[in-house]
Amino acid sequence: FYTLGIQMALQRPPWEPNQLVREEVAGLYANRAQAHMALTQWAEGSVDAEASVEARKVGNAKAWWRRGRCLQEMGRLEEAREWVRRGLGMEGEEAELVALLRDIETRIARGSKA
Repeated sequence: FYTLGIQMALQRPPWEPNQLVREEVAGLYANRAQAHMALTQWAEGSVDAEASVEARKVGNAKAWWRRGRCLQEMGRLEEAREWVRRGLGMEGEEAELVALLRDIETRIARGSKA
């Protein structure tokens, strides 16, 4: 249903405010990212979370977190760290992003000691 919602939102008449479409699409992509994550479809979740952030960069901490987590689960730790740092730059000291960054950095440190 998220895919249908995204398609419908993107087909709104051109006279409707662009910001309305962006807000709606950001939420739909973020929710679909969560659904992909629940199915351990990390690549798909990452793509949707990034699309959500592209639609709404600020006030979208969940999407920043979701892509960071997907990247972490795929083993792309350096990329995950940079993504979460960017998210913190946009969202401030969002607790879930701070915790995810700590977890990613711990995993990176463990990997470099191996």
